Order: sequence, then C-alpha cells, then structure tokens
Amino acid sequence: MDNDLQIGEKIRKQRIKANLTQEKLAEYSDLSINFISKLERGQKKNISILKLNAICQALEISIAELLQEENNISLAQLTPSSLQLVHELKKMDGPSCERISQHILLLLDDFKMIYR
Repeated sequence: MDNDLQIGEKIRKQRIKANLTQEKLAEYSDLSINFISKLERGQKKNISILKLNAICQALEISIAELLQEENNISLAQLTPSSLQLVHELKKMDGPSCERISQHILLLLDDFKMIYR
C-alpha cells in the first residue's frame, strides 16, 4: 500500500471519527469536495503540507497525530522501566540492539509460559 493511500485512509478514519462529511471537511479546510474525495480514495497522489495542515486543523488534530501509526505506542504510555529499556536499546548499534532484543523476547516468552 503506498503512502498516499495510507494518508487518505487515515484522513477518512479521522473524518468519520470527528463525525464530519466530506462536504463539511472540505468546507472547514477550504478545499474542494473533489479533492477530499480523491485523497481519501487514494486517487490524489500529491498533497502539500499546507493542504494537509488545513485538513488537520479542520479535524482538530496535529499532522503528527494523523501520520502516527495506529500500532505505535506513545512514549507517554510506557512505564519508567520500559522507557529506560527503550532508551538503552536506542543507544546501541544495530546488531547489538537486535541481539539484546531477541534475548529479551525469549525471556518474555519464557515468562509467559511459566505464569499462564
């Protein structure tokens, strides 16, 4: 799936979440209904940052919120120990980080099996 389609899908989801029609979103963002429709369907391949910002303002969200992956966890959601672990992993080079991460995942699997 290309990024244009993902942005369009995310805009559509946020528009529905905000209980707005395409017409209202177009009106609030000062863009055409045709533009919004094509964007949501992935037919519009280019969007300027100004237009994206206008859409986000109409949806009352930031561009970062729109582009954030749904499966990502906000750092604010992590416990202090989890946050420290993430910071320690980020300091490592790629191979070391991967090796340690694999060991941590194995420990987690063992923990799950013991405490089920």
